[in-house]
Amino acid sequence: MQHLVLTEFGDPQECVALVDDAEPAPGPGDVVVRMEAAAINPSDLLLIEGRYLARPALPATVGAEGVGIVEATGPGVDDALVGRRVIVLPTFKYGTWSQKVVAAQNDVVVVPGEDPVQLAMLSINPVTAHLLLERITTVGIGDWAGQTAANSAVGLHVITLAKRRGIKTLNVVRRADAVDDVRRAGGDVVLVSGPDLAAEITGTLGEDKLRLVLDPLGGPASAPLTSALEFGGSLVSYGTLTGPPQALTSADLFRREVRHTGFWLGNWYFRAPAREIRAVLGHLATLMADGLLRVPVEATYRLNDHRKAFQHAQATQRGGKVLFTFD
Repeated sequence: MQHLVLTEFGDPQECVALVDDAEPAPGPGDVVVRMEAAAINPSDLLLIEGRYLARPALPATVGAEGVGIVEATGPGVDDALVGRRVIVLPTFKYGTWSQKVVAAQNDVVVVPGEDPVQLAMLSINPVTAHLLLERITTVGIGDWAGQTAANSAVGLHVITLAKRRGIKTLNVVRRADAVDDVRRAGGDVVLVSGPDLAAEITGTLGEDKLRLVLDPLGGPASAPLTSALEFGGSLVSYGTLTGPPQALTSADLFRREVRHTGFWLGNWYFRAPAREIRAVLGHLATLMADGLLRVPVEATYRLNDHRKAFQHAQATQRGGKVLFTFD
């Protein structure tokens, strides 16, 4: 049984090894999942580099999300699960970059749908987008939400889910060649980051204001959007891809009472009731099965090509996600 193991923190191409171990056996309350597909996310690469919020003891299995078929069950688990397609929850207990994963029954969720590659990307980015729109502030029909990195996987999901709720999106990208992708996804307004961005946002919105701003980049990226927030509007930082979040100005905080908060999906998985987690994943899996929620895929790799996969996943100009797939 082959799987990838993190041996030390550092460059993913140097610090992850392919290991061949004995076939896993389920213990009490466990299931064995034969993996079909597992995504490579920026958070996975940050974890390998030692720059993520979670820092496992080494050596450690790696890969936060994935989907597969239950192959065996341990004592105390209903064997009706055998043959069912399940999501392995991203709890940092299991590494999904593996041909097989032994997981607690409570850490897998049965999902509908016949496309394992799409389902392998269900439990992180779509859930993040859903929660960013649902849990931070009340955003209703006709309201505006703005976001940086709109062509990212989370950004595209935000657009899809916002449109279903009647929320308008103002989307900022860093490359002109990403504009068409975001427009095809349903973005109401798409702007390219540049020195005149704040004026372009003001001119586009007219008398309207943003109610919510979502930013995975950090640094100064959100400032032009923050300046267009309504009184009492909310800025949410959920990543630091280009630097730490930038502090709000005194005018933002006091005159306009803008709220700035952070979001980490791990907190939700650690704290939310199991029924809520299963309900959200079931809802999003249904949208995915119906073709309403999809992410472009640029390439898939086998585990023995993991160095090529990591190099591809780290490329700044990609047209879609990179995943591992299994026989």
